[in-house]
Amino acid sequence: MTQNYRPVWAEVDLSALKHNLKIIKNYTASEIMPIVKANAYGHGAVEVVRALKNEGIKRFGVAFLEEALELRRHFPDLNLMIIGPTLPQYSDILVKEDLIPEICQYKQAEALSAAAVKLKKTIRIHIKIDTGMGRIGLREEALEEIKKMFGLPGLFLEGIYTHLATADSPDLAYAYQQLAKFDNLYRQLKKEGIIIPLRHVANSSAILRLPESHYELCRPGIILYGQLPASGLGEKAGFKPVMSLKAKIVHLKTIETGESVSYGRSFVATRPTRVATLPLGYADGLRRDLSNRWQVIVNGKKAPIIGKVCMDQTMIDVTEIEDVKLGDEVVLIGDGQYPEISAGQMAKMLDTISYEILCGIGQRVPRIYTNP
Repeated sequence: MTQNYRPVWAEVDLSALKHNLKIIKNYTASEIMPIVKANAYGHGAVEVVRALKNEGIKRFGVAFLEEALELRRHFPDLNLMIIGPTLPQYSDILVKEDLIPEICQYKQAEALSAAAVKLKKTIRIHIKIDTGMGRIGLREEALEEIKKMFGLPGLFLEGIYTHLATADSPDLAYAYQQLAKFDNLYRQLKKEGIIIPLRHVANSSAILRLPESHYELCRPGIILYGQLPASGLGEKAGFKPVMSLKAKIVHLKTIETGESVSYGRSFVATRPTRVATLPLGYADGLRRDLSNRWQVIVNGKKAPIIGKVCMDQTMIDVTEIEDVKLGDEVVLIGDGQYPEISAGQMAKMLDTISYEILCGIGQRVPRIYTNP
C-alpha cells in the first residue's frame, strides 16, 4: 500500500455494511447478488467483497471485464457476473476465468460458444432483456434469439434478467409494464422447453417496494452502502451509511474584515474570521459547487466552507468554534452520527444522487476500513 502522507481519508465501516445486508435479507428470501461495480460505489471492491463473502454471499455483480478480473485474482471461488456488455473478442478470457457474462446480442453467444468448445469448458451466461430501460438488451427478437442460443454448444443459460427504469418513482405503473413483458417472455420460453433457473430484476428500490420482482435473485446496490435510492424510500428500514469522508486541518490563520478567501473573492470577511485549510478539493470528489454552501463538522460543531473549493484545498470558517488547532479532525461527509452532512444531503444540495457523490470520491483518497 502507498504511504499516505496527506491527512485525508474515506472511512469505511464494514460493520455498517454487514448491518445493511441483514436488513436486505429481511426484505427477501431470494439469493442476493451485491453490486460492487465502480469499486463498490467508491467503497473499495476487494474489501467489500471480502466482508460480504464472510457473511455467506457467493455471487457478486460488476460492470466490466476489468472489474471482474480484479476480483477473480483475489477470489478464485466466487461467482462473478458482468452486468455490462463484453465485446466478443474477449470471449476466451471470460471462459478461462469462469466469469458470467451478460448477453445482449447473439454475436456474443456465438463467440462464447466457440471459445468454450475450443477450451473444452462450459460457460454460464445471463441474457439481458430490454423491457423498457432503453439501454442494452434483446427486445422484440428475444424469443427467437434465445432459442438459437439454447442450441449452441458449451453454453449454460443460467440466468435471464432486465432492469427497471422507474422502480424509485412514486408511480410504479411503468415498472409493472416492464415486469409483465419480462414474465410473458419467460412463459414463452418455458413453452418452448427452455428452462432458465435464475431470473433477476430487483434493484435496491424494487427490493424495498416490489416483492413480486424478487424472483430467484436480487441485485442490491445503493442500499447496501447505507444510502436511499430515492427520497423517503426505505427511510425507516434502518440502513447505516458505510462511508464517511474526513480530513485534518493543515493551516490556520485569521483574516480581517474586507479580506477574501480563494479564487474570485467569492467570500469576503465581514468580521475578523478564523480560517482553517483542509488538504483536499474537487480533485478528491469534494465538488466545486459546494463552495460557500456546504458545512463540515469540527470538534462536533458545524463550520461552513468559505470561498471556492480548489483542486487540492478547501477553506472553512472556524471562528465560532473554540480551541481549534492544527491536526483537528474534520468530517466532510458524515456517517450515521452526522446525518445532516450525509452523502444523501450533499446530493440534494447539488441536485444529483448519492451514487454520484460516493463514486466521485477520488482514488487518491485512501480507504480506511474499520470494524471488519
